[in-house]
Amino acid sequence: MNKSLVIKLMALLGLFAVIPSTFAHSPSNHTDPVEDSLKGLVSQSDLIIQGQVIDIQYRNSEPTKEQPQGLPHTFVTYQIQDVLRGKPTNKTLTLRIPGGADGQGGIYMDSSAPVFARKQSDVLFIKGGENQDCPLVDCVEGRYRLSNKQVFNGWGVPVVDIRKGIKVGGKPRFDLNVMDVPQPSFEELIQRPEMKQLMERQFKGQSISQLKERYEQEAPKFLTVNYGVQRQALNKDDLNSPEAEAIEKYGRPLSSQSFIGAIKEMSQKVGPSRNLVFSAKVDQKFVVADPKVERFQGVKSPQTDISEEERNDQQAQEEK
Repeated sequence: MNKSLVIKLMALLGLFAVIPSTFAHSPSNHTDPVEDSLKGLVSQSDLIIQGQVIDIQYRNSEPTKEQPQGLPHTFVTYQIQDVLRGKPTNKTLTLRIPGGADGQGGIYMDSSAPVFARKQSDVLFIKGGENQDCPLVDCVEGRYRLSNKQVFNGWGVPVVDIRKGIKVGGKPRFDLNVMDVPQPSFEELIQRPEMKQLMERQFKGQSISQLKERYEQEAPKFLTVNYGVQRQALNKDDLNSPEAEAIEKYGRPLSSQSFIGAIKEMSQKVGPSRNLVFSAKVDQKFVVADPKVERFQGVKSPQTDISEEERNDQQAQEEK
């Protein structure tokens, strides 16, 4: 048995775990409204940092009636490289974000929350105080990706302008949409029927104990899974008409230097932040409340007076 086959097994497990249909949002071209402009983001933030992901762990919330296994959450730790607003309490910062690996070989995705991989560089707009949900301002909207000295939003779409609203558009960077998931245990691996069949075909003549020992020696500690759903290229129609042109063309992505400079300038304009931001404690138990179901109460429509002639017409229609 060689190492590439072990990794192949793990990669297949990752593909079976991710369900693309769980994503309700996808990259799109738009200009955010004024309240979601750079000024809005900065004014809602108690801490803004530039940092790099150095650690990722996953924990489930405490079981509830509606969620007997709890809900998976990501505890992502950043090395702070620059402080753009507020005062951090340490040189690193750990945030608890909804969604992530469930500890049983599956992945729970929250369509409004980002996912993370080690060594990613970001600018984060963070709320202070006690947050029961996502600590980022508008969750995924409070994360901006830095790559090759350029800026992209949380979905990997280029940021092209910030003078009026935060304008994004152009070709998305699907390669930024990846997440690190922990290595599944060998026991979890062989419980999946498709994995068991593949192992029986690929590793004939080897015992389960031999496979487990080799797997635990050679398998990496985590997998990197791409969750960006790219549209397949369509076959070209045999038409004599010219190809449609883009409604709007976008320039190059904004430079990270310009973006960071604009944030610092805006922070001075809106005044100091009010709350401190503390690191989430990975080993501390936490509870996520079940969603509340509100009852709809019917409202009787007021009766409208009708004329004698209309009443006779209604009666005639009912008698037919």
